[in-house]
Amino acid sequence: MIEQSQILTTHNLATLVHRVGIAPAPGWEDLARRCFGTVCRLTARLHGNPRPLGTIKDVAYAWRQLLFFLSLCTEAERTRTLAWLSEEAARHAGHVTTRLGPALTGLHQVAAGGSAEDGTGRRLLGWSTGGHGLRERRTPTAVR
Repeated sequence: MIEQSQILTTHNLATLVHRVGIAPAPGWEDLARRCFGTVCRLTARLHGNPRPLGTIKDVAYAWRQLLFFLSLCTEAERTRTLAWLSEEAARHAGHVTTRLGPALTGLHQVAAGGSAEDGTGRRLLGWSTGGHGLRERRTPTAVR
């Protein structure tokens, strides 16, 4: 519940942006793309990581900032950036694309007016009470 609220408010940055009139020089679209670069870079660190939870949390922080910056983009910028996200993810190692695929699908579903949980889409969260979608799937080894 707390994490969902933080995603919606991004620690109240949204209210500050409009009241103070913040407009970053590179633009919101550029900042969203930079965040996704960080998401991909951190997700790549998960491969083979025996203690991935701290990195997963950092991926979720970067993802939350990506959502915030996307929300401040114009419709044309958002459309362009959403298309770019899938292209950028494909440039990374297969395990990055595989891990981020459900979150990207969920983001596209939400952008189209649906829910992140429609079909194969998922929300990307930092914490989970069960297994986390970004964690490596390990197959059990046979006992000898």
